[in-house]
Amino acid sequence: MEPIRTAYRITVADFRQASYYGLFLRYRKPFLFLFLVVGGALLYALAAALGFGTANPLVFFLAAAYAFWGLVMAAGVEKGIRAYLRSPDSLLGCEFTAVLDAKRIRLCVAGKGIDVTAAYAKLACAFELHALFMLYTTPQQVYLLPKRALTQEQAAAFRGALKKEMKERFGTRFGA
Repeated sequence: MEPIRTAYRITVADFRQASYYGLFLRYRKPFLFLFLVVGGALLYALAAALGFGTANPLVFFLAAAYAFWGLVMAAGVEKGIRAYLRSPDSLLGCEFTAVLDAKRIRLCVAGKGIDVTAAYAKLACAFELHALFMLYTTPQQVYLLPKRALTQEQAAAFRGALKKEMKERFGTRFGA
């Protein structure tokens, strides 16, 4: 892979996508259960409306409780996003420069004194979402690389390098 140099800015939409992905990744099983309970309650309501029995209000109460929990979790993410926007450490809107090669990434943030170089094999994990790459240098430190900063060929080469070096610590739904 030829070295790729790119410059970009992280937007609120990028940060929001990464934040919600993190929420669903962290609480995968409870959210799956939420969707099953709410979906089951809707099917139950439809069956009761079609005359296949009488509806038990407890089912709707449980579905409403799970839906409320999901809304509280989403509100927590939105509160965190607003807090990050007000934080002096926020990197949203800052000019990032990235150099990607076959084995490592270097990220610099102008004006913030950030200059990080990490071998892909040493990253804690990485994920490819529809519009960006999430690169965890540590389990608590993540850097975002929007796909709009790369051509399709560059994104495919970067994906291939991450797959090769990180193996199962890289998650993607896209081809190599």
